Amino acid sequence: MKVIRENNVPLQPALADEIRRRCGQNVSLCYQCRKCAAGCPSRAFMDSTPAELMRYIQLGMADDVMKGSAIWYCLSCHTCSARCPHDIDIPRVVDTLRIIVAEKGIKSGGRRIRLMNRLWMSMLRLGRMYEMGLAGLTNLLAGRPFKDASLAAQMIKKGKIRLLPAIRKPLEICRMFKRRRSLKK
Repeated sequence: MKVIRENNVPLQPALADEIRRRCGQNVSLCYQCRKCAAGCPSRAFMDSTPAELMRYIQLGMADDVMKGSAIWYCLSCHTCSARCPHDIDIPRVVDTLRIIVAEKGIKSGGRRIRLMNRLWMSMLRLGRMYEMGLAGLTNLLAGRPFKDASLAAQMIKKGKIRLLPAIRKPLEICRMFKRRRSLKK
């Protein structure tokens, strides 16, 4: 592994190189202006800002990146990317990190965060978000199946959430995910 020194800090570009190879984003362009961190709506919940995440990747601090909560709290809202003077697609980098974490079987970010992320991604197979299913599965898998039952009943009664998912064009959605799987090979 190539190790470069910058101000007596060893840089290990293996993680940055892997991210660049997988998603095409050059995190080495980040010069820590912190504009991404200034507008991040999830910042209060993360253990490191998007700018710190970029720096950890530059330094090759894979453990800090992959075992922290920042990649799981990212909303992929692209506020950070819109502010980045080098047009680094930070949510794309975060998605790549999530994939790497899953592939390596690393336990990171806390059980509930990983659970919520996994459920969110599986719910997207319906074509749109299904709030009742997401909340119900989250509570069930977290060991609290009736946690929000009274609130859910009130929201259903007022028409705020649906009891069953609204699935539009299910065959088209299935074809889309099938195409995605074939591209992955």
